[in-house]
Amino acid sequence: MTRYARWFAALAFAAALPALAANDRFYKEAPGSMNGFMPARDALYVKECGSCHFPYSPGLLPARSWELYGKRFDKHFGDSLNLSPETHAAIMKYLVDNAADRSKYEGSMTFMERIDPQRTPYRFRDVPLFMEMHRVIVEVIDKKPKVKVRKLSNCNGCHQGADEGSFGYEELVIPGLTVMRNRRME
Repeated sequence: MTRYARWFAALAFAAALPALAANDRFYKEAPGSMNGFMPARDALYVKECGSCHFPYSPGLLPARSWELYGKRFDKHFGDSLNLSPETHAAIMKYLVDNAADRSKYEGSMTFMERIDPQRTPYRFRDVPLFMEMHRVIVEVIDKKPKVKVRKLSNCNGCHQGADEGSFGYEELVIPGLTVMRNRRME
């Protein structure tokens, strides 16, 4: 292990101490577990949204956030989403019905504990626990160009179980910084 990797591991551990207790809520020890987040499985959502980016679990944001996204589809992070009204309505229903504040998954409920009910997070970076858990990663991305994942929105770039809604530390691999030492959920 290189000196930098040891330093990063120690810093990451220290920075993540408040969030370590939540890890067991984010790691799916078996398929169908209520830990972690609901995996994105809606075929229309995965097809339309997953064609441009990782299809996020609806349980990462509260319903009011997804409703705000729906109102801004014409300005979706610099792009205009040209969806038919039927497709737009179906995707919004899926996201809102399965949002963090309506989810029974442990990860979603844990995220909701830290979201101010008076605020509507628009980006994952606006979710307090998300940023707390990624604080060190943001610093590493800024300082180490060899880290291959350059955006926090690329969940499956580091979280080996993201497609299944599992985000435990056991599955975390940062390409260009850490080595794969754990196996994915089978």
